[in-house]
Amino acid sequence: MKQGIKKRTTQENKEIEALERISSSSYMVVLGNPLLNARFDLTAFQMKIFHFLVLNTDQTSSGFKVTKVKVSEVSQFLKTKTSDYLYNLLEKESRKLMKKEIFLEDERGWKVANILAQIEYHKKEGAFSFLFPPMLDAYLLQLKKNFTYIDVRNIVSMDSVYAIRFYGFCKEFERFGKFQFTVEEMRRMFNLENKYELYGLFKQKVVVKAQDELIKNSDLIFDFNEIKEGKKVVALQFVIRKNPNKTQAQLEVETNPTSQEAEDSNYEVVESNTQPNFESSTLQRLSGIVQVWGIDSSTLQNWLEQYPIEQVILGVEYVQTELEKEPKKIKNIPAYLKTIVSSSQLVERQKAVEEEKRVLKAVLKKSENEKLQLEQLKQQQDDFLHEVYKQKKKLVLESLQQNHQLYQRVLNSLNTSAFSAIYYDSYVSKVGTEISLDSFLAYFNENTGFEAIVITTLEHYHDLNLFEGLVKHYGAQAKALGLNYF
Repeated sequence: MKQGIKKRTTQENKEIEALERISSSSYMVVLGNPLLNARFDLTAFQMKIFHFLVLNTDQTSSGFKVTKVKVSEVSQFLKTKTSDYLYNLLEKESRKLMKKEIFLEDERGWKVANILAQIEYHKKEGAFSFLFPPMLDAYLLQLKKNFTYIDVRNIVSMDSVYAIRFYGFCKEFERFGKFQFTVEEMRRMFNLENKYELYGLFKQKVVVKAQDELIKNSDLIFDFNEIKEGKKVVALQFVIRKNPNKTQAQLEVETNPTSQEAEDSNYEVVESNTQPNFESSTLQRLSGIVQVWGIDSSTLQNWLEQYPIEQVILGVEYVQTELEKEPKKIKNIPAYLKTIVSSSQLVERQKAVEEEKRVLKAVLKKSENEKLQLEQLKQQQDDFLHEVYKQKKKLVLESLQQNHQLYQRVLNSLNTSAFSAIYYDSYVSKVGTEISLDSFLAYFNENTGFEAIVITTLEHYHDLNLFEGLVKHYGAQAKALGLNYF
C-alpha cells in the first residue's frame, strides 16, 4: 500500500456500500433495523405510503428537509390511476400517519416518535409536502451500521401489512438464511395483543397470509417451523428462500410494462382479492395440517385431483377454525372434512361474500365521489366569491378616492338605518371629530365588518351602477357554478 493512502474501516465501507445501493436504483431505500422491528399499527396502504416517502427523501443528508411529491408520482408508485378518489385517500391516510406512533428499541433503550412531523397539501400543484420527525434520522439518514436494503417494488402489490413486515424481516436476515421470533414478540411488534388471541387464527391470518403474499409478490419467501413447549406453540423459526418465480428481471419487466400493457391497465385503489398461491409450499402446509387429524398425503392428493384446489383449502381452513372454537365438537375429523371438501357450498358462500363486498365498495366509492364533487364545487364557489369580493373592494376604493363626497353619502345611509347604525357609531367612536375621507378609508381597510357594510350599501345605489361591469364579466361563470347572485 502506498504511503499516505489510508485504508478504509469496515464501517466506512458499509457507509459507502449504503450510498452506492441507494444511488444504484430509484426503487431502493435503506432502513435502520430497529425501524423494521419496531412496534406500530399501520395499514398496508399506510406502509406503502411510508416507503414511498422514504424513497423520495435524500437519505444522504444530515437532517430531514421538507420534501414535495406529486400525487401523480404516488399514483405511478402504487400502480393506480390518478383520480379524485386517490387525492382524498392520500389526504385521509397522510393525516392518520401524522397521529401514528412508532415504538423503537435498540441497545441503548427505547423511544416513541410520530411517523410524520408535518404534511401539507398544495391544491394547485396536485402535490403534498412532508417532513419526518428528527427522532427518525438515526434510522433513515446516513446509515453506517445495522441497516437493511429494501427494493420497494416487492411490496407495492401486497394487500397485507403483515406481508410487508415479513418481507422486511426476510431482507434483514437474508444473509443468515433464517430468523426466529416468539409468538409474543410478533404480537407485540404487530400490535396484536388483543386480536387473533387463538394461535391458530394468528397463524392463519398473519403468518400464512404473509407467506402466500410473499410467494405471489416478492423475490424472497419463507417456510416456518413451530417451536413448542408441551402442546403450546411459543415461537416460530423462519427459513428464507429465493422465490424462483419472482426474479430481479421480472421486477424490471413489471416496473416497465409494454405500451400495450400500460394502455390496458386501469387500476383503482381498492383491495385486491388475491387468491392463495398454490405452489408446493402451500400444499406442504395443507399436508402438515391434515396429517395432525389422521389424514395422509395420498388422501389429500386424491381430494386435490377430484375437487378445485380452492375448495380443498377452504374446507381445511373451515374445519381448522371450527376446532379452534370447540376442540371436541367434531368426533370424526377425517369424515367431517371429507364431507366439507366434497361440497362447493364454502366456495359459493365466499364468492357471494366477495360479490357483496364488491357491490358495497362500488356504492361507497360512488357516494365518496359524489361527496368529493360537492366539496370541490363548494370550494370553487368559495374561491369565485372571494375573487369577486376582492374586485368589489377594489372598485369601491377607486370610487371613494375619485368621488370625495361619496363617503359622506355612505355615512348618512349608515346613520339613518337601524341595522347599520352600529357601524356608523363604531366609526365615529374610533375617529372622534376626525371625520374625513382619510379616516374613512383607514377604518374601511382595517375593519372587515365596516368594509363589508360599506360595500353592501354601495350595491344598493342603483344610480351609480358601480358593479355593473362585474356582473357582466362574472355572470356566466357564476351561472356555471350554480350561483344565482354574487
